[in-house]
Amino acid sequence: MKKVIVYISFILSLTCQGQQLYVSGDAILYISPGANVEVTGDLENDGTILNTGTISLFGNWEINNIFNGNEGELIFLGGQNQMVSISTPLLINSLVLDQSGEVLFDMDEMTITDDITFTNGVIKPGENTRFVLENDVNVIGGSVTSYFQGKLTYKGSGIRKFPMGYEGIYAPITMLDVFGADPELTVFFKTPNEEQPIPDDELLGVSSKGIWEVELSAGTMNGTPVQIDFSGEDLENFELVNNIRHRVNSPVITVSDAPGGVYSSLGVESLLDTDSLTRGSITSEIDFTPQELETAYFAIGVAPRIDPRGLVYIPEIFSPVATDPDNRTFRVFGERILRENFSMQVFNKFGSLVYSTDSFDEANQLGWDGTNQRTGSEEPSGLYYYQVVLTRISGEIEEYTGPFYLQR
Repeated sequence: MKKVIVYISFILSLTCQGQQLYVSGDAILYISPGANVEVTGDLENDGTILNTGTISLFGNWEINNIFNGNEGELIFLGGQNQMVSISTPLLINSLVLDQSGEVLFDMDEMTITDDITFTNGVIKPGENTRFVLENDVNVIGGSVTSYFQGKLTYKGSGIRKFPMGYEGIYAPITMLDVFGADPELTVFFKTPNEEQPIPDDELLGVSSKGIWEVELSAGTMNGTPVQIDFSGEDLENFELVNNIRHRVNSPVITVSDAPGGVYSSLGVESLLDTDSLTRGSITSEIDFTPQELETAYFAIGVAPRIDPRGLVYIPEIFSPVATDPDNRTFRVFGERILRENFSMQVFNKFGSLVYSTDSFDEANQLGWDGTNQRTGSEEPSGLYYYQVVLTRISGEIEEYTGPFYLQR
């Protein structure tokens, strides 16, 4: 029996209204550049489909034989959930998602070679499907109504944007400067984190609302800044685990080697499109440098906001019997202060020196406890004056003077 060959040329569009398009085992459907096959029902091919044009699909697609789509475009336009199933790996040149439901890809491996566009709808890979973007793929779009839910692998160097989401939450993560020997990054996002994250000593707390899982699944890779877009947080009422003296909080990107592990800050190079409480786009100050087959877990954390020049805080009152141990001595608090060229002096209301030190560590960790350094007697409640000279990490020397109160 001779094979049936159907050519859809660039001057012709084929529309199958409300019904299945079936390509039998003896048929070859060839779609040339510029042509469009619009299938408003399901598509099934027991034969061969060679696509160098466009297939617009409103239903499911069952591939039982040969599909060659490494030059054409595939557009999903359904008004409900759709599924593509095939027993062998599937390769698509260009994929456009513009429908109102989900598209499930049920196969061993799905590979995109040119571009993938997120306009509307959600892409989900099957439980055992590896979904891959090749080196030169251009990722277009992404929003709260259109994202990728599942594990997504992106090969090669350059800017690597992962338009991730989970159950109505859009949470993209971007590696801004991937460079190395044949790197492959695999990313997965979900919410919430089922394990309680632990902040290190420099963090106030870590959110369990969402977690980004990032694995260097192949190759080697140098360090790269990380950008995360977050939404729906409540940092104003965030549970602060660590008691760090601070004035202003800032959301930061944090990273750990386990979902419930100890998270450390990657700092903040920039914080854009934010109200600093519920949403924003954070770029890390510190690069992320993974090892092959190593998995890292990212989350949004809260840290004290520190001026790039450093932070200096000198209290206005202290009491040796205060409930808070931090308030029992008069200390100098600060960040990015050199230990060299430092001095602190305390005078009583008569101008007599009652305490002095040239050690920043002493002034910062121990401080003045209200005892006259010369006589060893306790100074009474009242007004005192300080003079502090310090050197910032930038090399600037600054002097601070002012009154404070000792309350017994």
